[in-house]
Amino acid sequence: MKLLIQDLQKAFERRIKLGIMSALAVNDRLDFNAMKEFFDVTDGNLATHLKALEKEEFIGV
Repeated sequence: MKLLIQDLQKAFERRIKLGIMSALAVNDRLDFNAMKEFFDVTDGNLATHLKALEKEEFIGV
């Protein structure tokens, strides 16, 4: 159990990743530009966070 919690903590240690997951919890889909504006990040920054969440299989892009 401790390992699982540590994995979650690492996966969501950045505010953008946690924000993406929170936004998707109340919206079935969000487009890239809407998320970029909402989180006030660059294309590259958002893409990096999305790829990391996708790699961990938290989201599907």
